[in-house]
Amino acid sequence: MSIGFGSTIKPYFTPCYRAHMMKFGDQFDLWDPAQVQVEWQQITDEVSAKRMPEAGCPEGVWDDHTRAQFLSDFQAWQAAGFPA
Repeated sequence: MSIGFGSTIKPYFTPCYRAHMMKFGDQFDLWDPAQVQVEWQQITDEVSAKRMPEAGCPEGVWDDHTRAQFLSDFQAWQAAGFPA
């Protein structure tokens, strides 16, 4: 399976999670791969500390399994050179 932003990373970022990030905090677009790449370490740190995604979306926050899978996929995306 090849990893890419559109196929692997973006699906984690629901419309509600995206809206939260554009409205609060760092105000960047989770659907923009260039912005996510720039904020890669911050996103990794926030997800690892269970501060992201924030509560308030209908889909809720990630459980431990989803969080671990995201971090694994996110690391693989970085290791692959941040492919689109």
